[in-house]
Amino acid sequence: MNTISKTNIFALALGDTFSPRVLLVSLLSFILTIIVFIGAIWLLFGGVSALSAWIAQSLQSFEGSIEQSWFLSMVSLIFITKTVVAILFFFTSAMVVYYLFLMVYSVIVGLFAGYFIKEIGSLYYPTVAFRGMGLISYVWIVLKTLLWTTLMFLLLSPLVFIPVFNFALLLPVFYLFHKLLVLDVSSMVNSSEEYKALKRMYAGQMRGISLVCFALTIIPFLGVIIYPYYVIVMSHYIFRKTEELRAS
Repeated sequence: MNTISKTNIFALALGDTFSPRVLLVSLLSFILTIIVFIGAIWLLFGGVSALSAWIAQSLQSFEGSIEQSWFLSMVSLIFITKTVVAILFFFTSAMVVYYLFLMVYSVIVGLFAGYFIKEIGSLYYPTVAFRGMGLISYVWIVLKTLLWTTLMFLLLSPLVFIPVFNFALLLPVFYLFHKLLVLDVSSMVNSSEEYKALKRMYAGQMRGISLVCFALTIIPFLGVIIYPYYVIVMSHYIFRKTEELRAS
């Protein structure tokens, strides 16, 4: 146990990620996320072709709004071309879709995360009992998290088409990513009181771990599908801190 407690959680989690149970959860979650996305496209746009037409129309409308402003029109004639505008629009749209996929995938993984969190607990931390928080507390935290995420998106949405500044939209994505990552594990392992105590004592460290994991999501495709790895990293951290908390 001493050796395990000194092992780097990122290195330790890497081996756990390739266990059959984690790989199965990853595969099922990924397939479900794709189904959800395809269903959403058909529901909102009536199919891929309709979505393509909407994107083309939005791009044309965006370019038109630039040309209607004498200042922006002058700037666009001097410094940017329609090709650059199209690339920026496509890049921004792709980034939004990419992180929306991550958010949906993280929620779906969270539904099955209990299977491998219990495995990690029994394998590495058998003395840490699973207490779990009450359903009302869990739902309240989730609702608060979704509310704050939505508010941040609404406040930052005017920046969506402004290059460089539109990266501020990653702030609410990171906020949701961090909250769900901690909650996936802590809601199983800790009581509501322990969850609050861990947040009070180790909020900065947990945010730092989430930030490292979030930075890995920048890796195209791979950064998203390895979300279970992030859950396992946070699991090791929370198990260790819970062990210390209950021993004190």
